[in-house]
Amino acid sequence: MFFKKNPQENVQHTFDSTQKYLEIEAIKDDLVLLKDGSLRAVVMVSGINMELRSGREQAMVLSSYQEALNSLEFPIQILVQSRKVDLTSYLASLENAGVDQAIPLIRDQTFEYISFLKSILSSVNVMDKRFFIVVPFYPNVVAQGSKGVLSLLGIQKQTKQNPAMANYNLNVDGLRKRVDTVVSLLGNLSLTASQLPTEALIELFYACYNPETAGHEHIKNLPSLGASYISTRESVESDLGM
Repeated sequence: MFFKKNPQENVQHTFDSTQKYLEIEAIKDDLVLLKDGSLRAVVMVSGINMELRSGREQAMVLSSYQEALNSLEFPIQILVQSRKVDLTSYLASLENAGVDQAIPLIRDQTFEYISFLKSILSSVNVMDKRFFIVVPFYPNVVAQGSKGVLSLLGIQKQTKQNPAMANYNLNVDGLRKRVDTVVSLLGNLSLTASQLPTEALIELFYACYNPETAGHEHIKNLPSLGASYISTRESVESDLGM
C-alpha cells in the first residue's frame, strides 16, 4: 500500500536543515540578534585613498587610526565587502536617453560611450568595495535562580528565552552607545560613518549568503516585508503558509 507524501513536509525539512546553520535569530530595530543571545550593529564607513596622500599624511592617518583603536574598550570587527556592479539598468537608461536625444552630435557621443562601456564590461568585472564595522554587545543576563543543590553550587537554570530579549531596551541602549562611540572616533579621522538600518542589514546579509546573485538580483520593496522586524522563524512560517 502506497501513501502520497505531503509536499509541505519536504519543504519543512529543507527549511529546517538550512535555518539551523544560520547564526541570526532576528533582524529588527536596526540591529541583528544572534542565537547566542548577543547583539550586533553594523556601521558603514567611507574609505580613504591613501595613494593620493603624501608620506607624512599617510603616517598621520595611520597614527590617528591606531589611537582610535586603542581607545576602544570593546572589540569590533572590520568587514570589507566587494560586489560585482551590475550596470544593466544604467546602460538601458543611457540607450533611452540616446534615442530621445534631439541633437545628432550628442546622440552619437552617447552611443559611442555605451559601446565603450560594453567593451570594458566584456573583459573586466567592475567591482564596488564597501567598508563596514560590526559592533557587538553581549548582555549581562541574570537568569532565574534555581532551587536545590544547583543553587548552592552557584549554578542557575538556563531559560529558553534569548538573553538579548531580557532587559531588551537596556541592552539596545548599551549597544547604541557603543555605536555612537565608534561613529565619533571615525568622524575624528575625517571618515563618514552611519549605522545601517534594518532594510540595509537585510541587503547586506542577502549579499553575503548569495554572492553570485546579489549583484543583479535585489530584494524588492523591503518596507513591504515588514522590515522593522524580520525573524528567521517568522520568515519560514510565512513561506510555508503557516
